[in-house]
Formats: sequence, C-alpha cells, structure tokens
Amino acid sequence: MIYRLQVVLLLFATAACKKDKGFVHDNNAPVVVDKFTPEKGGSGTEVLIYGANFTTDTTGVTVTINGVKALITGIISDHILVVVPEKAGTGKVVVSINGKTGEAPKDFQYEASYKVSTLAGNGTAGFSDGKGSNVAFNFNKRCGLDVDADGNVYAADAENFRVRKIAPDGTVTTLAGGVYGYQEGKGSDAQFYLPFDVVTDNSGNIFVSDPSAWTVRKITPDGTTSRIVWGEAWGLGIDKRNGTLYYANNRYPGSIYRVTQDGTATEIIKGLSGPADVAVDDKGNLFVTENGSSLIKKFAADSWEPTIIAGAENQTGLVNGVGTAARFENPWGITLDAANNIYVAGNGSSDGSTVNSNQCIRLITANTWNVTTYIGGGTAGFADGTGAAALFSAPTGVAVDKHGVVYVLDRNNNRIRKVIAE
Repeated sequence: MIYRLQVVLLLFATAACKKDKGFVHDNNAPVVVDKFTPEKGGSGTEVLIYGANFTTDTTGVTVTINGVKALITGIISDHILVVVPEKAGTGKVVVSINGKTGEAPKDFQYEASYKVSTLAGNGTAGFSDGKGSNVAFNFNKRCGLDVDADGNVYAADAENFRVRKIAPDGTVTTLAGGVYGYQEGKGSDAQFYLPFDVVTDNSGNIFVSDPSAWTVRKITPDGTTSRIVWGEAWGLGIDKRNGTLYYANNRYPGSIYRVTQDGTATEIIKGLSGPADVAVDDKGNLFVTENGSSLIKKFAADSWEPTIIAGAENQTGLVNGVGTAARFENPWGITLDAANNIYVAGNGSSDGSTVNSNQCIRLITANTWNVTTYIGGGTAGFADGTGAAALFSAPTGVAVDKHGVVYVLDRNNNRIRKVIAE
C-alpha cells in the first residue's frame, strides 16, 4: 500500500511537470519503453513503466508481460502503471499503442508464489479411507507417488501394505492390498510386503515396486494385480512414449534396470551409490537421484553416458546454484514436468531425519541445471501456506500433473500435499 501511494504521488508530480509542455501522442512516431521498476516481482506487483510517446487514452493501449496482458491502472504522459498478471512468467515488457509497439530493454523477472494445501491425511499414522482430513496414512518409509492424466494421485502406503488412490477432491480409496504377504488378486485380495513406489502409464495402469518381495507389479484400473518382473526394485520410472519401465535398486554399488514389455529386466547402468529413483524425459534420457553421494545424474538415451547435472559428490547441504555449485542431502524421489524441468524430493534419509537440511522440494531447470528451492526449506514441520511459510517433514515422493500442479508425499506428516503456483 505504501509503495502504491508513492507511485501515485510520482505520477501526479510527473503530470504537473509535463502539463506545461502540452503532452501529445504522435501516431506517426515510435512508442519507446526506456525502463520499468521494480524489475522483478510476483502476481499483483505494481510496475511503473517509463518511456516516450505514450497516450492517456487507454482504449488503444495494451501492456503485456511475457505475452500475458497486464492490467493498466494509470497513464500520465511518459509513465504507465500496470499490475503483473497471475502466472505471467519471466519475459519482455511490451507497450502497444494503436498498433505500434515498444519493448523494454530488460526482461521482467517473474517470481511465482506457491500455495501449499493438504489434499489428504490427518497427520496421524494409521489407516482409514475417506476424504481429506478424515483419511489416515502410515508411510514411515521413503514412499513414492504418481499422478495420472485425470488428476488422480496414487501413493504407496508402505506400512498399511496398500496402494491408495486419491481423487482430485481428496477422496481416498484403497486400490489394492491391505494384508502383509505376497499374493496377486483384485483389491483387498492382493497382498504386499512393502509397496514402495508407483508410476502410471498412459492407459491408466499403475505399477508398484515391492523390494521386500523382489517384484514390480501391475495394477489395472479396477485394482487387479499381476507380476511384471522379479527384481529388487525401489524407485520406478516410466517412458511415457512406449511404456518401458526402469527401476533403481538402491544398493552400494547400485544399478538401474530397464524392463521391457515382455518382462525382461536388463541392467543398463551400474556402479552407483544408492540409486534411489529414476525419471525419463521426452527424449528417453534418464535422470537419477543418487542417494548415497547426494548427486543428481543424467544418463543420455541409449548410450547411458553419465553427466552430473546437480550436486557435488559426498558434499551435503541446502545450497542453490547452477550444476555442481548446488548441494543436496540424500535426495530421493524425482519427477519431470511437461517442459522437462526436474523436481527432487529432498529428504531421503532412511529414518526420515528431521535434521536433514532438505525438508523441501528442489527444482532443476531443464538444460541450464539451475537449482532452486521450489517449496519448503531446511526446517522440518507441518504448515500449509504460501512460499517459505509452508513446512514439510521428510518429503520423499513428488509428482507433477499435466497442469503443473505438484504433489508431495510428506512422510513424517503422513499427508499428501498439493502445491499450486499462483
């Protein structure tokens, strides 16, 4: 409010100075944008644009930020006051007047705000299906989750020996399992030793790893299970182009295996330090969290040539930066969004340690490998809210839907959290 008052006073002062000069817009001259202030901010930020050959007739004026139309709240001579729209993104500030455009020399740096809510779970370890806060989970392991094309979330509920389905409205049902053991079946007739991670394919099938049973199982949409392959699978990944599965075995040294449609598992990468999870981009490249060495690695499609894209070997912490300048601490779950940006669930300590420095989700921007903290921080706790006010305790699983909504399996809080960029 104080900033807005200062801007308004500035506009009126500018108007007084220009009044005697007889400010007139020239339709035959170019529109000039010199600068704007502030140069960064989020949705709702007021930005003052400086330039020349503006017009006070707002009917012919449009201002866009990164191509998204901004609300104009005032124009006086060579100043335009606008409000940054939601989800504008970083990009050019362009002023258009009667078909002529002027572009600022710098990009506006958009700072998105992220709102965290609890999709399901009451925070107490236990079991109950239901909706929202009437639901109980018992994760107590480094469990994973995934989301399908319809926005349904599937979570491996290890201590309840179940795979749970969470509908977009927060309604939770048991898809399969409920009894400790190994048995194929439908719904509650199926049994698991340790349902650990899940991925979905394009047909609505769910695949679940059970490292204690040395299996990867397929669950059809009606809850019927069948074994796909024998193998010590922990974290799972899937190539959505062709349905090829990959799994990490979290050994020292550990490996990544490829599972073909006929159920054949082939070791394709070995010599890793506790590989935890694997994700596949739209070109078939693999991205792996190496829990033991606190690294994020890329393996080029088919050749599997390795590259460290983030972190420094055996150096831990919560440090943002580009590539090897960043630091992680025992990272676990990994996923990619539609633009191949990478999300990492930071706390993969075996006991869900509350002193692990990464009680958060980290974001690695595609190709530049710039690491930032997406949501959460270094303090373990529970709080819904926006930005740094949101708290997690041992987030181990992360998934992103087609709209960019992020889902987090919050281990110690026994909740599924939902993150929306506003």
